[in-house]
Amino acid sequence: MIERLLKRGPQVVSTGGGAFINENTRHQIKEGGLSIWLKADLDVLWDRVSRRDHRPLLKTENPKQTLENLMNQRYPIYAEADMTVHSINIRKEAMASEVLKAVVQQAGASAPGEGVQS
Repeated sequence: MIERLLKRGPQVVSTGGGAFINENTRHQIKEGGLSIWLKADLDVLWDRVSRRDHRPLLKTENPKQTLENLMNQRYPIYAEADMTVHSINIRKEAMASEVLKAVVQQAGASAPGEGVQS
């Protein structure tokens, strides 16, 4: 599915957290696009996921601890993304604007004749 979406041309594809941990999916994204990790701390993620009861992986005795365990397992893999943007509790439109700024900044840093900055 990801491979098909990436072949359709420029677009934003938002994967779930579990998708990017798949090595094949990461490879397809790296080959066909720019990956951006919206990195959030535990409290921000907990605030987001605790509002609804639709996360099967969090149906445990201590869901917040389960979330922290998932973060510890997954964050090293997520760090393989091309870019990281810190995600905070702001409106989706404001977060999208922050992501666009980061992409533009990265593109400017990669312009011919300029060094890439991290």
